[in-house]
Amino acid sequence: MRVITLIENTKDSSKNLTSEHGLSLYIETNGKRILFDTGRTNNFIINAKKLGIDLEQIDATIISHGHGDHGGGLLSFLKINDKAKVYAKRYIDEDYYFRTMLFSKSVRINKEVFTQYPNRFEYVDKFTEIMDNIYIVSDIEKPYEAPEGNKYLFVRDRNKVVRDTFQHELIMVVKENDELIIFTGCSHNGTANMIETVQNRFPNLKIKAIIGGFHLVRMPLIKASSASQNEIDTLINKILDENIEKVYTGHCTGEKAFKKLKNVLGSKIIYIRTGTELNI
Repeated sequence: MRVITLIENTKDSSKNLTSEHGLSLYIETNGKRILFDTGRTNNFIINAKKLGIDLEQIDATIISHGHGDHGGGLLSFLKINDKAKVYAKRYIDEDYYFRTMLFSKSVRINKEVFTQYPNRFEYVDKFTEIMDNIYIVSDIEKPYEAPEGNKYLFVRDRNKVVRDTFQHELIMVVKENDELIIFTGCSHNGTANMIETVQNRFPNLKIKAIIGGFHLVRMPLIKASSASQNEIDTLINKILDENIEKVYTGHCTGEKAFKKLKNVLGSKIIYIRTGTELNI
């Protein structure tokens, strides 16, 4: 499997690429080309051209959840790619907000994409194999606590705004050589919960790697302190208990939390930046 980070908050200083607060991954696996999330703008498309990646050849696009830093570039993508289905949970088109006592900001995906390209969306409401050995897990079990940073994230429910329960979030799982690679967007439901869910769904298969954001920044959109040590320890223990070989993370994990993970996981964990290429 080949994975290239098209957008992340930071960038590989050796490459002439643009970074932004968001995430987009290009994946080649099982003879297919997958786009996992699209960042905030069309910058991932510009980066892809510089990296020699032809996004017109993408076979399928997966949007991990309904926030604009993961689906904001979708409209630009659909204008250049006329074949890829977009797989997502049904609730990604809702109105989502980041809120504190003094501040409120919309973090939804531009709704124009849903009205202009309604036939391109394939809504996944149950466990589904969308292509050979490529799966969407839609129902996430929650034996562990969700990330603390979720308390600042809300959704409009009819005439009121309520705390988001993240029913719009999914997991993508790829099976290669009877091993699993998990892809997360922001892990709003909790990375430990996602690992547990995948292990229960595929009880006889080893999780080789997990890739994506882990939402260990306590206050989203603001570079604040990381999640509690207890939350970080829960994730570390889950990674070690499941004997996951490699952990690739960035974006909403935050560099402060990453350092704490690195102190324990060592070479098992790698920070992905815009331009990072992985061969798994």
